[in-house]
Amino acid sequence: MQQELACRGCGSKNITFFLDLGDQPHCNRLIPPNKASQREPYFPLRLGFCDDCTLVQIDHTIPKEEMFTDYPYVSGTTKTLVAHFKESAERLVATYGLKPGSKIVDIGSNDGTWLKQYQPLGMKVLGIDPAANVTALAVANGVPTLTRFFNEAVAEEILAAQGPADLVTAAGVFFHLEELHSVVAGIKRLIEPDGVFVVQAIYLGGMIDNVAFDQVYHEHLVYYTLKSITALFARHGLEAFDVSVVPIHGGSLEVHVGLPGKHPIQPSIARQQDIEREKGYGELATYRRFAERVWELRDKLLALLQRYRQEGRSVYAFGAPAKGATLLNSFGITPELVQYATERNPMKVGMMMPGSRLPIIDETGAKPDAFLVLAWNFIDEFVKREHAYLEGGGEFIVPVPELKVIGKAKAA
Repeated sequence: MQQELACRGCGSKNITFFLDLGDQPHCNRLIPPNKASQREPYFPLRLGFCDDCTLVQIDHTIPKEEMFTDYPYVSGTTKTLVAHFKESAERLVATYGLKPGSKIVDIGSNDGTWLKQYQPLGMKVLGIDPAANVTALAVANGVPTLTRFFNEAVAEEILAAQGPADLVTAAGVFFHLEELHSVVAGIKRLIEPDGVFVVQAIYLGGMIDNVAFDQVYHEHLVYYTLKSITALFARHGLEAFDVSVVPIHGGSLEVHVGLPGKHPIQPSIARQQDIEREKGYGELATYRRFAERVWELRDKLLALLQRYRQEGRSVYAFGAPAKGATLLNSFGITPELVQYATERNPMKVGMMMPGSRLPIIDETGAKPDAFLVLAWNFIDEFVKREHAYLEGGGEFIVPVPELKVIGKAKAA
């Protein structure tokens, strides 16, 4: 179906919607017990494809102030993510020959987990994040952080205070940006004349390959391929010169960007462009098929959960991530099928997941017959951590990238 929507990347009105997940609440607005009787606001959650620049995007924007000024996600909770940021920091310092005193700015820095990896290497770091509750954690951990929404005006303030950055980074935030063009303009100012911007963003190609539709939620306004993100940078006079797909979050695109001609174009750019052409990531038909696979997954997962229920077996959700809210609400999964969600993040324990209203309990001591693993991108870590549970007969139901059940044999 065609809708009147201006593309967030290029401004085109040629947007075709291909996946409608219905009206859903904001995925990270957890429900406190004293509001259990109130219905939270619901908003459309639909994915569209720009026929001109190929950017995939949702149409409805919840104001950023409502989503990010008090945020329940903390980067440092997961060992896999901490290890990933440590590797990324060491690699980027080596790649660009950064020296003690080099200036690094991280946009959407959360609790400072990534920036903290640079400090032992002697880097001068600055984080920027709008969520006061997590920036307080960063500052307490010794990571200088501004509690602000980054944009061009904030970039000018940083320039005036400490000059240009040698490296600007953004991980897990570049698809959140309501002020997308102001942010890119600000990045350009910060890296002039010779600096580098490195962005890590969930890769749309990986989402398509893995049927990872649960990465779609209101915080994620846009979904990138190399083609669509380089088109965005080019509009602002920036050039992508290196690219890779890193394994975090089920596959993230890491793109290195600078001013045109300042850095040699690496062969990785042409290779990734070839892969995207071969896989049809620039074609609407690919996304229509993706939508069909989402509903096929729904039917299979609901049938499995119904079977567990008929057999009298308990199922809890393992983790209460934002993506989990999308899966539960898109598929109509309620406490009748999954009784609780378990968490180790104290900000979430005692709350309820939006929409589905699964009560969130402390992960410690929870031993249902099976767990539905909502944070499936960390499944390898979970299998190791919960080896005793699986050896004792417990099961992990993993919905993505393909529905499977992990039990005792896999744990061994």
